Amino acid sequence: MLFSSSKLGHIGQIISTGAVWEIGTSAFTPPTANEIETFVHVVIQVVVGIVTIYATVRKMFQKPETVVKLPAVGAVVAPPVVPAPAAVDPTPADAGHVAE
Repeated sequence: MLFSSSKLGHIGQIISTGAVWEIGTSAFTPPTANEIETFVHVVIQVVVGIVTIYATVRKMFQKPETVVKLPAVGAVVAPPVVPAPAAVDPTPADAGHVAE
């Protein structure tokens, strides 16, 4: 049957015979909703894990960026801050003297 003289043919024959046996004995049953949900959760977790590992390795081998400071073109410059004038003391220096 098939190509049982080669390794691939032998493996194919074993798998096909097993599949025929399973179908013939009605052992193949459709999965339940819980089995499908569990399978989907596992697939999602595997995909997230692969993407996370890929991003981590990519970030690890990324060269650091060099910061180049360029002059700001069209930037609004704030006017210089001018200090407020000193407050004038309303009392004269000789206010402590009593008028005679």
